[in-house]
Amino acid sequence: MSDGGESARMNEPVILEGEISRMPAWGPIRVLLTVTGLLLIRSVFVFIARYFLALRGRATARVEGTTITLTAEWSIFGRRIRRARTTAQIHRVDAVRFENRRRYLHLLVGFGALVVGTLVGMQWFLDGLRAGYPYLVLVGAGIVAAGVITDLCLFLLVPKGQGRTHLVLSLGPWVTRLVGVDTGRAQQFLHRVESGWRE
Repeated sequence: MSDGGESARMNEPVILEGEISRMPAWGPIRVLLTVTGLLLIRSVFVFIARYFLALRGRATARVEGTTITLTAEWSIFGRRIRRARTTAQIHRVDAVRFENRRRYLHLLVGFGALVVGTLVGMQWFLDGLRAGYPYLVLVGAGIVAAGVITDLCLFLLVPKGQGRTHLVLSLGPWVTRLVGVDTGRAQQFLHRVESGWRE
């Protein structure tokens, strides 16, 4: 009876829905983008596309039996502009990862304030020393201190929050990242895929 019950549960579909998100860049690339300010520029474009053009990408991952189906839809201003559906056997799935990511925008802003404050403040500080202007030296030191204080305040005072749950699905040449998925269903999804691999 236990084998029959387990088999029946394996045949029940597990459906997971979430918003499609871009995969995060490699760690050193993210640091470079942050220091150069390109990350802020990219974030502005993403903000414009998301809130002014209402660009949305939603995906549904469904595993039933030994088959997994991924349906993705993109829309602008509520009108669907693209729909793709991928179906494969579970053993064709290269990897599945479930993660909980904490927000870190305040850390990036703090780090940027620290870098800018240090660079600008030290420049003014050294110029003041060379020219013999004590007020310029004080202004430079104040800018450095402001950058450090801003970084510390954002790091210590901004609450961590609950974070967002992500599921990364690598299916053949495509890697899809779903954001805001239900934690319980995501765990069921992972268990079902793992069971399919074992079989």
